[in-house]
Amino acid sequence: MKKIWLVGFVVLYAATLSAQHRTSYPDIPRIDVHSHVSGDYAAINKYLELRTLLIERYSADLAMWINLGDRKNPIQNIDSVRLVSQNRMLCCFADYDAAHGLQYQPQDLQPNIDKGFIGYKIWYGPYYRRLKEGEKGFPYVNDPANEAVFAEMEAKKILAASIHIADPNGPFGNRTKWCADPVEYWREITAFYEVMQKHPNLLVVGAHGLWLVCQDAQIDFLRFVLNRFPTLNIDLAATFQYFDLVSYDNLRDFFMNYSDRILFATDVGRWQDEEETQTTAEAYNRCFRILETDQTVEGGFFGHRPIRGLNLPREVLEKIYYRNAIRLYPHLRAAMTGLGYTVE
Repeated sequence: MKKIWLVGFVVLYAATLSAQHRTSYPDIPRIDVHSHVSGDYAAINKYLELRTLLIERYSADLAMWINLGDRKNPIQNIDSVRLVSQNRMLCCFADYDAAHGLQYQPQDLQPNIDKGFIGYKIWYGPYYRRLKEGEKGFPYVNDPANEAVFAEMEAKKILAASIHIADPNGPFGNRTKWCADPVEYWREITAFYEVMQKHPNLLVVGAHGLWLVCQDAQIDFLRFVLNRFPTLNIDLAATFQYFDLVSYDNLRDFFMNYSDRILFATDVGRWQDEEETQTTAEAYNRCFRILETDQTVEGGFFGHRPIRGLNLPREVLEKIYYRNAIRLYPHLRAAMTGLGYTVE
């Protein structure tokens, strides 16, 4: 009976701590570079309600989002998205079915940039999530059919915005459901590495830490590719819940030493009601706590496993939260200035 009471107390204490935590950095703006709301204007209004709630409850200023669209509802009118979002959202054009061939070809890229889109989002996760069994297609990102697109992007400095490569592959005994076969996982990672070898000046934000954050050896390889390709960066979308799979010291060392290449992101999507707005705010707060404190946090933006906070210093947080994004994304600096922020 005493054990049950103790467990209940710990759970209640953790929930209370989460609800009470207010950031120590209310003056640092945060930019989420990986969101999926597309042109759903009602849902965009929910984002604005979320922003207000984060300030009121946690003192956390979530200033802007990068809108990557979604598979079923591409962004049609970026001016309307900006208007509805009160200029807190910039948009990318996107391709979520690249295994069947890239939707956009070299001649399509610059016209989209001229419309005001700030990058090209390409989803190249495991091919079996798009191709049916036995169906022919373009299973890996290094397929020769994609070569001309990447060459044009490199030449025109068009950002590969949160390009999705592979899926999570954890350590032995905990491979994760997404990409359990390590051989297939490394085929996908190697395919992307070959793209970067051919296009070493391609400007990239790799989604989900390029999915090189679920094993210590993966983090070591991520160090290698970041050193090898200076124009390569990563976002943190959907990665927080896997931080317990790697060595704490290794992970924190990576954040400290590669802070100029890491961007804050969540993979936030859409939700419907006030209760989900509060749940989403709590998910954001867990991410902030993981980065800012040394507390043990129950989950990241997704998931519920205990994660030890990294307790990163202010200068590192500023880079991850907004400075790196301003450096990489067109129009973002002007948008932040227009919202009243002073950005160096």
